[in-house]
Amino acid sequence: MNTQTTPYPPINDYALISDCHCLALISRAGSVDWCCMPRMDDDSLFGRLLDWKQGGYCAISPTDKDFTTSRQYLPGTMVLETRFHTTRGEVRLLDFLAMDSDPSIHSRFEHVRIVEGLAGEVDMELDICPRFDYGEIVPHVRCHESGAYTAIGSNKGLIIHAEIPLDVIDHHSLRARFTVAKGRRLRFQLRFEYPEFVDGTVRHSPLSDFSTLDDDFDHTCHWWRAWSNQIDVPFELDQHTLRSALTLKALTFERTGAIVAAATTSLPEAIGGERNWDYRFSWVRDSVFVVRALHLLGFTREADRFHQFIKRSAAGRGSELQIMY
Repeated sequence: MNTQTTPYPPINDYALISDCHCLALISRAGSVDWCCMPRMDDDSLFGRLLDWKQGGYCAISPTDKDFTTSRQYLPGTMVLETRFHTTRGEVRLLDFLAMDSDPSIHSRFEHVRIVEGLAGEVDMELDICPRFDYGEIVPHVRCHESGAYTAIGSNKGLIIHAEIPLDVIDHHSLRARFTVAKGRRLRFQLRFEYPEFVDGTVRHSPLSDFSTLDDDFDHTCHWWRAWSNQIDVPFELDQHTLRSALTLKALTFERTGAIVAAATTSLPEAIGGERNWDYRFSWVRDSVFVVRALHLLGFTREADRFHQFIKRSAAGRGSELQIMY
């Protein structure tokens, strides 16, 4: 049931999605409560994980709050499927960060959310409340003639496309209420762009055909499955090992080969305690065990690239090595 004694869900309530450049954490209630673009260690676009009132979020869920959920990653991928079950019907929500054919060259920085009716009819609600710089910046939100919506503030920008009209709330948020019947599919795209390029991108690259997001879904599933199919071990691979390998790949920053300890930041070991780390650093000691595991699974490229990252960071000398980068 979607009941909570405090507004903050437990950390194990969140699922990770990644394109090996940026990442997001999504709750069982269908809320993106943590998202950093264009890098894993950038300040957040949605940060309710840290501050429930001011951090920002992007939520899609049934209006009937007495719903239940079930979740899974699609096999062999980092594509998240959340199913909402209500007394009137069932829908599924697909979340993924779109992959390019060669993510080492470029990342699209696009979070795609697809809502699909599976049974009956379900009344849904969408709230998009971007808040940049860990909630410090409330961006300006507006609708363009092309039908796209944008959020701009400081050095961050979001371009938002939706198959349904959205209401602009106080120039700072977006909201919609809609019904999803069996067989209906609605698509939403949140794309990072630097603010100085937002107007030009909206004007020259409008998303007029939302079916292209279905192609992005197919391509992203194919990319992750092609990667996971490279596992080479002399034994039958169990699903827990496969999921662990996929998670490690998702925490790898493709541009440098660095592996972050976790997707989160500023989560103390004890509330009010002194140890309050940014876990998006690459901790050398811990990463060594990660690299060894990937190497044993046959992912020599990931292991070699991390080794090169350490050599560059330490200026090629062990005496310059730090505990984290």
